[in-house]
Amino acid sequence: MSKENHKDEINWAILKNINVYIDQIKILSDININLRYGENILILGPNGSGKSTFLKLLNRSIYPIKSNDSSFKLFNKENINIWELRKKIGFLFKEMEQRVNNGVNLYDVISSGFSGIFNSRNTNLLSKREKIKIDNLINKWELNNIIYNEFQSLSDGQKRRALLARALVYEPSILVLDEPFSNLDIKSNFILNQNLNKLIKQSVNIIYVTHSIESILPKTNRVLLIKEGKIINDGSPYDLINTRTLSDLFNISIKVIEQKGYWRMLPLSN
Repeated sequence: MSKENHKDEINWAILKNINVYIDQIKILSDININLRYGENILILGPNGSGKSTFLKLLNRSIYPIKSNDSSFKLFNKENINIWELRKKIGFLFKEMEQRVNNGVNLYDVISSGFSGIFNSRNTNLLSKREKIKIDNLINKWELNNIIYNEFQSLSDGQKRRALLARALVYEPSILVLDEPFSNLDIKSNFILNQNLNKLIKQSVNIIYVTHSIESILPKTNRVLLIKEGKIINDGSPYDLINTRTLSDLFNISIKVIEQKGYWRMLPLSN
């Protein structure tokens, strides 16, 4: 076994007594959690429960309130350089698609992963190694035929694949995904699910939010339930993705069915 495989005993994020306010409104409360290598983590919760805010703590676009008894470390550092962070974690957030200006093509979107600036065209500044990485990602995500198309003209599935390719330019070991399956048709959802599972097999750890039970990745091995800004439960999929727990979480009457690592949700008859 390689040294890399022993990472599953190591925390890459440690959050202790974390509180987050936005516009003087408390969004996250008393967050105490460690995130470890070797975990693929699903975050479930109602709209407005703080799921996206939790993910934005990890990309440093939101900062917690500091106190004497709070601590937030990424890769064992309380202060981490943003460029170092991008090389370790790839991010995909819902609003990224709206940040791309009209006229910017798909190739420029992927290459912007190296600069962090969506709407600049730095193709001529890319190194030979960076161009090779982009070409490999284009092939891997099957984007060859549309690579010079305007990004905003693409389907939701194509945009999502392009942004995931962008998130992978530095070959990070962790992917943080906010609702990666939203607005996808059946085929796009299936392709994305399969590609993410391939990344997991290549030792990429994924932490993601989804509202679609059917989109849960089969190799998910940890689930966080968030409600009203608090982590109310933390455990394995087989402990938490069930009829009783999800009915309580979403305040609805549903039946949850699992088959070979895939999940479905059905309404409970009265």
